[in-house]
Amino acid sequence: MGEILFYKYERLQLIGSGGMSKVYLARDLHLNRLVAVKESKEEFPSEEIELLKELEHQGLPRIYDYFKQEEKIYMVMEYIDGVSLRRYLNKYGVVKEEQAVRWAIELCRILGYLHARHPAIIYRDLKPENIMIQRDGTLKLIDLGGALQYSCGSKREMHCVGTFGYCPPEQWKETRGDVTWDVYGVGKVLGEMLTGINPSRPPYERLPLEVYNKWYRNTLKKIIRTCTKEKAGDRYQSMEQLENALLQYHKTGIWTGIKRKIKRLAVFLTGAYGIICLLLPLSEGVPVDHIPLPYLTKPLVFLLLSWGLHLIFYRLKEKRPPYRQEKNIWLTEKKFSGLFGFWLFLLGGVLMSGFFAMPLQPVHAEGEEERLWVEMRDEQGRKMLLRDGAVYVASDCVRFELPAGRLPGQELAVQVVAKGEDGSKYCSRIFLIKAE
Repeated sequence: MGEILFYKYERLQLIGSGGMSKVYLARDLHLNRLVAVKESKEEFPSEEIELLKELEHQGLPRIYDYFKQEEKIYMVMEYIDGVSLRRYLNKYGVVKEEQAVRWAIELCRILGYLHARHPAIIYRDLKPENIMIQRDGTLKLIDLGGALQYSCGSKREMHCVGTFGYCPPEQWKETRGDVTWDVYGVGKVLGEMLTGINPSRPPYERLPLEVYNKWYRNTLKKIIRTCTKEKAGDRYQSMEQLENALLQYHKTGIWTGIKRKIKRLAVFLTGAYGIICLLLPLSEGVPVDHIPLPYLTKPLVFLLLSWGLHLIFYRLKEKRPPYRQEKNIWLTEKKFSGLFGFWLFLLGGVLMSGFFAMPLQPVHAEGEEERLWVEMRDEQGRKMLLRDGAVYVASDCVRFELPAGRLPGQELAVQVVAKGEDGSKYCSRIFLIKAE
């Protein structure tokens, strides 16, 4: 049997620790239920403890008891069966956009409830470690010990509570709390859910959201920027304002949506047409003297146009930082990464043109071991390359040539044999030829 606290709580195991406190899983022997017991050396005013015990919100753990034993302070709270948001981020890296926004809205409602108390309670230390995800996917905000009450002219707030990276600059200079401190914390937590970047770890520079993922909506980026403004007066002034912004973030003006679709369609159509111009001539045959140009002219023009439109619409608007993060390692930005892909594409085009410029395999009759080299030319005398199975539509005449340099050193009897689609057979006269 574990240690008994205050004659009624059996301490079972340590489930968390940090700073000056530890949290134990315990059993209430009187009510036969699991509870969380926070052990601390820091004592809070009794009126504030009574205020916390009165809190009733589905997003907050119930405070059952508070006592002092052997120079230590114990707070008995509801035990939450779930995982912290920190453990979730460590496992999955990021949270999907819609889920992250839903959780941010939950946090707004929980904190809004605290702010609506009289006097208001400022949470002050919002971070993933203090946010629990329950089995049903809803959130609970834990560690309310640092949530000191705020009232105008209060002289009891004589120390700072918070975590660097999640708190606004003025929180380290002032002791009287403000609701915008928690607004700042929601913005930081939302940003971490979307990017996986912990703001309390170096480097501490505040980089824009699009640095990590440029596809997030502009309205969502604006919300996070507003939450984390340097000046408190520039942030949302209440959790209700922030919640309304999050509820409306996915709604954009009709013209904004139309312009976004037109941009995507323009990039897609120009690129698709370039690919069609590259592949379609192969089905009909490409003259050898057209490779690489002018055969590749039109495909290259439209593929480059598609790439240019992509740069104009999506890339040039971004302010790229001089560094980027990959797997928690900060590296110098590699320049010309887009140009590398462009030159790789050109190299592929040259190699492809060289492939098609290879001589045709000789045509030979079935059953014969030796091959007879035959070249095909169009009505203008240009050598033709036909894909296997392709049909060449002749408008004037088609010429088949037997280069003298490739003929065997003996007299040959040459006859052209043609087979129709219906199986009919057509034969020419026999020609006797011999190379000099």
